[in-house]
Parts: sequence; structure tokens; C-alpha cells
Amino acid sequence: MEKVCPICNGLQSIFIACPCCESLMADGGVLENYYGPYSPYMDWSGLQQNSSEGQCVHLLYCPACHYDTRVAWELILI
Repeated sequence: MEKVCPICNGLQSIFIACPCCESLMADGGVLENYYGPYSPYMDWSGLQQNSSEGQCVHLLYCPACHYDTRVAWELILI
């Protein structure tokens, strides 16, 4: 069995309202993608050391008011 992020793998959808304007937040992707120009192409297991064990941290943003936040999802076994 393997642990995977339910958001990255399309197993769950994100329905979180923006705390500022109540619009639906959008997924900006895995936080590690913002670490550097080549980080989206690096081995994910190496980048995982920078995040919490057993979690995948995503950047969520509001397309209406540009508020953003980070949300951690627990990895699940598949």
C-alpha cells in the first residue's frame, strides 16, 4: 500500500469558502511547487522532508479577493 494525497490524486474535491468574501477557494497546488523554479520537477519524496510527516500542504487562494492560505491534508492509504 502507498500513502498519497487525496487532493493531488483527485480523490477529494475542495469546497472551502474564503473567510474574507465567502467565495469558493481554489487549489493553487502543492506548497513545494513554490520553493523554486525546478521544484515541481524534483522528486516529491525529497521535498516531503520540508512538510509535515503524513501530510500534503496545498496553497488555497480566493480568485475574487486574492486571499490565500495553506491547508494540510492527511495522506491516505491506497
